[in-house]
Amino acid sequence: MDSKQIINYRQFAWLTAAILTGGGLVSIQQILVRVGHSDAWSAYMIPMLYALVVAALFGMLVKRFPNKHIFEINKIVFGSVIGTIANLVLLFHLWLILTRDLSSFGKFVGITLLPNTPGEIIILLLVLLLISFGNTSIEVLARVNDLFFPAFVVITLLTPLALSNEMDLRLVQPILTRSWSSIFSINVLTLGWYGDIFVMGAFLHTLWGSQHVRSAIRHGALLATLMISLFILLEIVVLGSTIPGNLVYPNYSLIQQIHISDFLDRMDLIILSIWFPVTACAVLIIYLAFQIGVASLVSQRDYSTINTPIALLVLITTVLAFKSTTEVFSFGNFSSPVIMLSYQPVLFVMLGLLSLRHPIPQPKTNKQPEDEKASTSKDNEAAQSSKTSKPASPLQPKPFQGWEQWTHLLLTISLAALIIGLWKGNGWASLGLVCGCIYGLCSILLVYTSYMETHSLQQKLTSSPQSTSQQ
Repeated sequence: MDSKQIINYRQFAWLTAAILTGGGLVSIQQILVRVGHSDAWSAYMIPMLYALVVAALFGMLVKRFPNKHIFEINKIVFGSVIGTIANLVLLFHLWLILTRDLSSFGKFVGITLLPNTPGEIIILLLVLLLISFGNTSIEVLARVNDLFFPAFVVITLLTPLALSNEMDLRLVQPILTRSWSSIFSINVLTLGWYGDIFVMGAFLHTLWGSQHVRSAIRHGALLATLMISLFILLEIVVLGSTIPGNLVYPNYSLIQQIHISDFLDRMDLIILSIWFPVTACAVLIIYLAFQIGVASLVSQRDYSTINTPIALLVLITTVLAFKSTTEVFSFGNFSSPVIMLSYQPVLFVMLGLLSLRHPIPQPKTNKQPEDEKASTSKDNEAAQSSKTSKPASPLQPKPFQGWEQWTHLLLTISLAALIIGLWKGNGWASLGLVCGCIYGLCSILLVYTSYMETHSLQQKLTSSPQSTSQQ
């Protein structure tokens, strides 16, 4: 197996979004609506900020440890012994995530699609899928995700249009009138699911540049936040704030309400055919990360030899882990935040602080003769003068720093709108409505600005070789 696996920033971002949207759409929605009621759509503010902090940490680690993933970085920063212990903690969490997602995925398929099929057979088929992709690399999985995730995004964005005749906006009003404790509780619950974003640390060696890693994770997390928040909002405006909290799979019940015509009344099967591969890709990403972590214990990157034993371990533990759907939901909704908060903040803070001791490696430059250096410097001066002589066009795309500042500004505005709405929404209903609209608008614009961050970096990367070749 090739140890050098490379994917681009767009694939990295879509893999991040697939991890956050794959399992979160199955089980967490029910408890969020039950606790947050009509304000359950605001459950992803704190998790979104946490994902951006993790993105900044991973970007800093890539800058100081290029071509290394998080398991190798732990050994470098903490030392061999403590680093191995930290890796074992991460592997234990990855194993829990695998059993949770495989069980919830199997229960969903068994209840909705294959009620007469034993649950063990469904999990066995999923494990066979893990074995088949376990011999490949993240590059293959990224290409598979490229085929289905764009269609999943388009379907998600078209769902409000398909459900326009079933909506009642009065069901979501009044907006931002729940207590602070309720909003904080649902944010903590979703924080456990967003803790899965550390899985992308196993693939830090597949993307070039620290800014690319940070921007890709930011864009993927913000895109996933918009999609999941949209689903929760649609549940409330279509089914109300009481019914989704009592349904096993409120998202599936929501999709069943789509009736375009008498001949297109089973759109749920079409949407499930797109959602299933995206969720499978999310589980496969976690499985590949688990294999990379196990292989790193012996300082190896080739995990093809341990694929089958690990898959059998996952199969046995998943079958024996949970007895019912209620146990799966309870573990995923209530245990995931406890597991994530018990070690991730401390581990990541220590990792970030101790990594500052390691200097940033300087790029190697080829030595040039003196005449070539002189000609190159003259060409650079001529190019600089020609650039400064041309006036900047107002339609010219903003650089990376500009889009990053817009992202931070929109995050600040959305957080301020949420706080002000919760503070004054009970006594001033129109203010809560305005703050909710501002929060939704900022969520949409954040996806655009984060995309422009990655796009501007890619343009800078592609233009630099052209400029050097012209010189």
